[in-house]
Amino acid sequence: MNQSLGIIEVIGMATASSCIDAMVKSAFVEVHEIKRTGSGLIAVMIRGDLASVQVAIEIGAEAASRLGEVAGLSVIPRPYEGLEVLISPEKKGDS
Repeated sequence: MNQSLGIIEVIGMATASSCIDAMVKSAFVEVHEIKRTGSGLIAVMIRGDLASVQVAIEIGAEAASRLGEVAGLSVIPRPYEGLEVLISPEKKGDS
């Protein structure tokens, strides 16, 4: 994984949808994965170059705040190669 990783966790599917729409329209990022983490929380993971991921996370958080609530967000510039296996154990054999 040589691209930066951005993670934003929001409450509710409508909030997540709005957040995703704003992020992919605002920067050159792709949605890597969407996970339901429980209790209505949805984690959206995006990938792209560092600047694009930072902008997308910021804009996604603004969009999510207008509609619902942001539980957390993070940008990881150069993620550890084994991080994807830790985040998505079901993708272990896909690489």
